[in-house]
Amino acid sequence: MGDPPWYTSAMFIKKVRKSNKGSGKIYEYLHLVESIRTEKGPRQRLVLNLGDLDVPVDQFKELANCIEAMLTGQNQLFSPDREIEKHARNAVMRIRAQKSEEQDALQSGPDQQPDPDYRTVDVASMQAGEVRSLGPEYVCHSLWNELQFNEILMSNGVSKHVLPLLEALVVGRLISPGSERHTWNWSHDLSAVYELSGPPLRESLSSLYRAGDVLFDLKEQLEVHLARRERDLFSLPERLCLLDLTNAFFEGSANGNPKAKRGRSKEKRSDCKLLTLALVVDENGFAKHSRLYPGNQSEPQTLEDILEDMIRLHPGLSRERTVVVDAGIATEANLALLKDKKFHYIVVHRGKADFSAADLENMTVIREKQQYRIEVVRKERDGQAMLLCRSSARKGKDFGIRNRQEQLFVERLRYFHEGLSLPRRTKLYDKVVEKVGRLREKYPRASKLYDVEVTPEEKPGKKVKASAIVWRKKEQYDQVAQFDGCYVLCTDLCNLSDKDIWETYVMLTRVENAFRSMKSALGLRPNFHQNEDRADAHMFISVLAYHILHAIEYRLGQCGDHRSWSTLREVLSTHQRLTIEYNVKEQDRIVRRHVRLCSTPEPEHKEIYRNLGLKDEPLPRKTHTVK
Repeated sequence: MGDPPWYTSAMFIKKVRKSNKGSGKIYEYLHLVESIRTEKGPRQRLVLNLGDLDVPVDQFKELANCIEAMLTGQNQLFSPDREIEKHARNAVMRIRAQKSEEQDALQSGPDQQPDPDYRTVDVASMQAGEVRSLGPEYVCHSLWNELQFNEILMSNGVSKHVLPLLEALVVGRLISPGSERHTWNWSHDLSAVYELSGPPLRESLSSLYRAGDVLFDLKEQLEVHLARRERDLFSLPERLCLLDLTNAFFEGSANGNPKAKRGRSKEKRSDCKLLTLALVVDENGFAKHSRLYPGNQSEPQTLEDILEDMIRLHPGLSRERTVVVDAGIATEANLALLKDKKFHYIVVHRGKADFSAADLENMTVIREKQQYRIEVVRKERDGQAMLLCRSSARKGKDFGIRNRQEQLFVERLRYFHEGLSLPRRTKLYDKVVEKVGRLREKYPRASKLYDVEVTPEEKPGKKVKASAIVWRKKEQYDQVAQFDGCYVLCTDLCNLSDKDIWETYVMLTRVENAFRSMKSALGLRPNFHQNEDRADAHMFISVLAYHILHAIEYRLGQCGDHRSWSTLREVLSTHQRLTIEYNVKEQDRIVRRHVRLCSTPEPEHKEIYRNLGLKDEPLPRKTHTVK
């Protein structure tokens, strides 16, 4: 037997009006219908509800004809209007999906291999189209399911019809990062993500914005769930809490967002307002908690909030965990806070007052490689271990920065001094002092090595002018240079060896790697939203995407594949989903057959899928026939 017929006559479009019984509001929809003959005479059958398409009445016939031409393979009848053709292609894809499901239901079973089907095919009629990216979506969709996103969302009252939109929003940030508008175009025109997750009930740009609101409203529930799920999946020890901050800049004024403030941009975008993200990860790089702050947030003030959140949201949090933070957060007050909360800590101590130049002669090497060498010397006092570390790689960097700042600092001082005797240059004493003060702020490393004095004129007057600017190197100049490449670690874990303390501290790079992934591969910046809630949701979506990204990289890393997600995404992009169309002779007539299938995975695709525990074929083949 052949495939059951479903198309028998010409199609047309009609407008349908429906009213809401509660509000009395009238809604208009476009229906694609066809006339059929029945025992009771001619009838109209609904083919597809086109929704509220913005198509003029005089183009209804053109749209219907274009849809019919695409279904039957008559390319010469396609509409020259790009908008009409776009609407027609979307309609055809939905019709084919519906009919494929209907015909699949007639098959004996979804996992059963189809019997050989030999037909006479017109090779010249073969066409390939509707090509969509599949490989990266397949990997992300599998981890989305493994991390049980849908389960936690539905348990918090999210409708299953909305789940495909939420997944598209997060997965889109992994595969084609951009704004929600960009994600809508990607999911609709470039990706097979909805073939994997199922189509959403309503697919529109507004629905994607609302999907972001849903995710951010459930921020705490999602982060707690993901932390537990990742711990169980990957058997994580979770002995460390690594905390750091970054910021992302806004495009636009963001006047409606109270958290959009000017501050010190990590990307040197001092022209833009910022939003700050605090992130906690464990020693394996898995995110545990995030929090958003204004763009001008002071780093030391964030620690208490984060610790309270971690204790509140993770009641089983072991107080034996060690908190690792950089110098920006490690104030004396925060060290006292960590002790009060009974957390262990390894932090970068501010200053090197506990060590002298003589200590540099007693350093021991704890790591040596071709590119760098790490040397340390240790002191203990008041139940704390202080570790002076010197990195050969960092020594060159510190010298370069300090030397460059010193050059610029002295050049500007000389410029100001010479200007005191030149016309149209700043000479007033107060103004000169102000300029020198700003110069000290701009070049702090060089400023602390010099004494600078601005000398006023001897003769009194209403407006006192400066007569000279004098600068000289401080006595400790050479001593400061000796400490190039040095930093001090402070910890209450005195039982740890020098090497263990240093190796634990350098795990802070896991947070930096997370930020780097969010900014480079997950579209954290720039933030185009002017509304506070939408801007916060945009940042949080990147955090959720990082959970999937890191789970992929971590699992592949366990199999010896240490490639970054950006590289994996590029490799997988050649595995695609497409439709093959051709004319086939069936009994005494010619019919048009459409086959929706996956391209054959290449060896590199198969290796990635195998390491992730996935099948080679993401989606089954779907076939339907136009008679």
